[in-house]
Amino acid sequence: MRKELIEYLSTRPDLKFFIREQPKWYRDLTRNPLLLEELEKEANVFYGRTFGQRIDKFHNQVKTVGLMMDFLSMMGKGEGEDL
Repeated sequence: MRKELIEYLSTRPDLKFFIREQPKWYRDLTRNPLLLEELEKEANVFYGRTFGQRIDKFHNQVKTVGLMMDFLSMMGKGEGEDL
């Protein structure tokens, strides 16, 4: 692998880990260093950094908070009925 790529990857531990998880990228970058942009795109998908994945994560968090609020409101209503 080219020295420039190794230096760049040393500044990006997330990409370095991704390459260790996906050894195909080591071979591909050795043959064609211009694939670095593609590597970063696939790493973003792997780490859940795409816009769609972030929206899904936010939606799930809002849904969880809503369920907790419903649960707490039901618990509050249940206490008054027992008396």
